Amino acid sequence: MLDELQRIKVDLTTSLTQVGELAGAVGNDTLRRTLLEERLPRLEDERFNLVVLGEFNHGKTTFVNALLGQPVLPIGVTPTTAAIHHIVWAEEPWAAAVKDGGAREDIPMAGLKRYSVEGGSGGGVRYLEVGYPADMLRNNVVLVDTPGVNDLNLQRAEITYSYIPRADAVLFLLDAGQILKESERIFIEERLLKQSRDKIFFVVNKLDLLTEPEREEALTYARQNLAGIVREPAVYGVSSTMALLGEQERSGLPALLGDLSDFLGDERGRVLLDNAIADVQRASASLERHLAIRSRSLVMDEAELDRRIAAVEDELRRRGRRVEELEAKISEATDMLKAEVAKDLVGFADALRGTLADDIKNTSSEDIKKYLVPYIQDCFKRWAEREGEKVASRLELLAEETIAMVNEDVKSSAGKLAHELGIDPKTLDLRVDTLYYDVGVFALGAFGMTMMVVSNVLVGGILTLAAPLLAMVFREKVARDVRKRALDAAPRAVDQAQTAIDQKFAEMIDEFADKLAGFIAAAGEELHRGILEVLTRSREERRQAGYARAEAEARLEAQRERLSDIVSRLDGLRKQVWDRPGAAPAA
Repeated sequence: MLDELQRIKVDLTTSLTQVGELAGAVGNDTLRRTLLEERLPRLEDERFNLVVLGEFNHGKTTFVNALLGQPVLPIGVTPTTAAIHHIVWAEEPWAAAVKDGGAREDIPMAGLKRYSVEGGSGGGVRYLEVGYPADMLRNNVVLVDTPGVNDLNLQRAEITYSYIPRADAVLFLLDAGQILKESERIFIEERLLKQSRDKIFFVVNKLDLLTEPEREEALTYARQNLAGIVREPAVYGVSSTMALLGEQERSGLPALLGDLSDFLGDERGRVLLDNAIADVQRASASLERHLAIRSRSLVMDEAELDRRIAAVEDELRRRGRRVEELEAKISEATDMLKAEVAKDLVGFADALRGTLADDIKNTSSEDIKKYLVPYIQDCFKRWAEREGEKVASRLELLAEETIAMVNEDVKSSAGKLAHELGIDPKTLDLRVDTLYYDVGVFALGAFGMTMMVVSNVLVGGILTLAAPLLAMVFREKVARDVRKRALDAAPRAVDQAQTAIDQKFAEMIDEFADKLAGFIAAAGEELHRGILEVLTRSREERRQAGYARAEAEARLEAQRERLSDIVSRLDGLRKQVWDRPGAAPAA
């Protein structure tokens, strides 16, 4: 960071530590741990996630290698990145596989390709971490190489989408041969921009495949079309291949690296600090509520305090039952949706079998061999896209309704608790901060993109189940036998594909329901747990020898004044972060 930002960081670190210590003194150990054991290390590390996104076969891994200056990551003719790669700065190259449970396994650099291609999404490997002495990685920059956003492997695609909320900035690759396809436009609008990921560097890759006039035309086209969805898009033309061959100036990479260097040296520090300040401000607001509750507990006798604690515990149990009721509603809604999908699929498959029978009878044997398989695949793909749009829309509506119900439940619960504690209801006037639970909420939003890639999954994998049946058609030599084989094999191939597709849709809907249920369980828990911890601490102190109410009230007043000073300081720090010409707070 620049010197001015380092000074702000030191002040912010102090404020964050003080709020965490205050939370512990008041009795909210959950908030204390969150601040001191999770948020403080993140601020001190200053890790900045620079995520490379783009559709598969756009040369993302080659581009990452160009940024590093050497072919560090494995590349190949077919899409090779099956795992997320975290590339961090190191004096000497090294690699490790980080497992789902957090365990690390050192791997030789020479064996990186085997893990990248074969073990990325399976084998319990969460991501591969690679250390390399590249200048752009200094100062805790983490360069993240992802699978394609339209990868044929659904699990790889979902891994990619889960990284978008973690991205501090995005390098989005476009292919010079086909710039800004409709799928890319939708991804940028629906995923990147809606997730407030507005710091995007657009890179038109593979410029070496174009002539000089074509390059200028391609870049102009990219800028003009991106300007319709992104304000003042930053577009760079790059040939990763030329950069790796040592032709830096012709590659176009220096211009991108120069702007990235400026951003990583200044802007990224402001973004990191602004995010940290927002987190501490949220924690301070929560702590203010707990101080009000603690103040109320001081005027209660021990019997009344016991009754209040029992009331909070009872409300917590009741909320658990309400969560179960909401989960039952979600299960009912998704079961109905799965039944509708199955019914739609039956109707489609019946119609397709009838159409195939008529077409096979009226088509030449050569055309049957040539077009039967792609025709079946294309029919299923179009159906899956239409059905996927409907399913995604219904589930998005279900998520919105559920979040509204959770908010209403938290509001009602807060009112009851305020009444039980004898405090102003406005003190506990809460709404579920969906951004605060961004991991759970994003898991819901990602379903729309999941449905966009499901058609590719079907074409790329599910219909291979029917390959042995359809292969028999190709072995016949006589036209009559080709038709006979086709009339027998095609309906059975449709049957197999229908079963597999029905299962895939059901699995995806069930997974969505599980994630939505997880969000419900987490949302609002903080309210009850925090209050219970504060009241329990108050009772424990009351029972200690030498307890004096006057001293407790004086200590509480001092804590309030201290928190008020910290809140004022945080407001000042946020202004200082953006106190420069043309700067504005991040969204």
